[in-house]
Amino acid sequence: MRASAGRTASRAAARIAVAVLAAATLAACGGGGSTTTTPAPAPQATVFIDLVNALPASLDPADDLGSAFESLESSLAGTLVRPTGRPPSSTTLAPAEDVVGYLARSWRRLAGGDYVFDLRRGVRSPYGHTLTAADVRFSFMRELARSATARFLAGVAKIALRNPITVLGPTSVRVNVTAPGALTLAVLGDFRFAVIDSHAVQAHETPGDPSAHDWLSGHLAFYGAYELSEFDPGRKLLLRVNPQPGAPPAFSGLAIEAVPSATLRLSDLGADEASHTSGLDWTGFQAAARTSGLIAQTMPATAVSTLVPNERFGPFASVLVRRAISLAIDRAAISRAAFGGFAKPALHPEPSTIVLTAGVVQPTYAHDVALARRLLARAGYPRGFSFVLAADPADGGASAAELAAITGELRRVGLTVHARSVRSAGDLARLARAGAVAALLESTAAPIASASFDIVAGYLRDSPANVEGYDSPALDALAAALTTTAPAAAEQRALTIVGTTYPVIPLVEIPAQNVSRAQIGGYAAYAVPTTYYDLLRP
Repeated sequence: MRASAGRTASRAAARIAVAVLAAATLAACGGGGSTTTTPAPAPQATVFIDLVNALPASLDPADDLGSAFESLESSLAGTLVRPTGRPPSSTTLAPAEDVVGYLARSWRRLAGGDYVFDLRRGVRSPYGHTLTAADVRFSFMRELARSATARFLAGVAKIALRNPITVLGPTSVRVNVTAPGALTLAVLGDFRFAVIDSHAVQAHETPGDPSAHDWLSGHLAFYGAYELSEFDPGRKLLLRVNPQPGAPPAFSGLAIEAVPSATLRLSDLGADEASHTSGLDWTGFQAAARTSGLIAQTMPATAVSTLVPNERFGPFASVLVRRAISLAIDRAAISRAAFGGFAKPALHPEPSTIVLTAGVVQPTYAHDVALARRLLARAGYPRGFSFVLAADPADGGASAAELAAITGELRRVGLTVHARSVRSAGDLARLARAGAVAALLESTAAPIASASFDIVAGYLRDSPANVEGYDSPALDALAAALTTTAPAAAEQRALTIVGTTYPVIPLVEIPAQNVSRAQIGGYAAYAVPTTYYDLLRP
């Protein structure tokens, strides 16, 4: 109990600290920063406290530090456009190409696929510099030079790697492409293409650190709604509003704290010592739904719990065996056993939350134990076989229960599963590529709500997420067509290939959790769960 009381006292101190910072901001700028003739109303000194499972050790957007880093950067970054959110009660996500302006006030597409963006006027960084087209070019060039993920995304979006941005004027830029693309706008909404203050970053470049990584690791240089007041790597961020033209955010301060214990997060939220959390185990989520003063919502996302058969392991080189495993597993039973019934059985290659191109239909996965046994016999395994299935216990919070359910399901067709626990998703990928494990159990999520994007990112021979050794020349041949402006035929063909060759075996679709004080609104569903703090309403 002493530990719990200590955490509450710490959280209260954090709230006071941010409130003081917010009040100081208001006093300093008079609620201003607006370039309009009518002053914007001053924000109330209210503080939003978000309890998360983990925080990264660095804030440099060019780093690659996993899901906690990606979630934080997405929430705070200032990009030209943002993905359109859907209400939490929706069953599907907005189409990938549906975006709204953030730093861009307007844009138009040119005949060859390039985009011209007109920037918002008067937007300022936390360091006092005004947003210009030069900042956009600097940011894109830096990110593409340092981030392999950014280079992959740019390739999908057809963005020219060597010359991504042409400055047309002080507040006008052209995004240059190598060909018209279907996903250009969607990719530009990713934090990898956020705009940072070039003057502030360049002021901290040194011969030993020419990209100012050391400085950006502990500072936020985004042209965003909030500026950093304090950063304790891996533990806590305190932020205050960064005054901009127009209406200010409703919350003038943010405290984002890493609390690995889901029980403590829920306890503090229920005691009104915090505003929001997510990533609870599903028993805790049910408890939150019964707690007075809280809302506990599931929202559509792209996350899928997936069994990944490594085709370097002899039996899994056979599509008959991979199909047999898919047929043997009762996906609804896994949802009940490991996800409290909240996860939806994954009956298709791509999540049902993704809106497909018009006219495209996905293959459907069935549950048929008798057929699974016959296929194993045809493949030469009438008595079954055993294999090692590796999982990260922290992945999705349900791996132990899920492993037990899968083990039971596959035992019915003569397959013996030996579970192996690993420390991280990175270790899972390394073991798979080395052929050290026969299969993986992992949760995957496409950062863009597009079936074509997910296929390009996960199933091509050179895809960054293809750790299972899957190789389909027919699918590889569709790579360019999947990201063009008219991908319907290619998308249908690709889904048919994936749905009949089983490079992975989708198990359940994992919804995002939104657990909040009931009076707070403004949350929305995105492909990767993101809280845009500037859109929230107390």
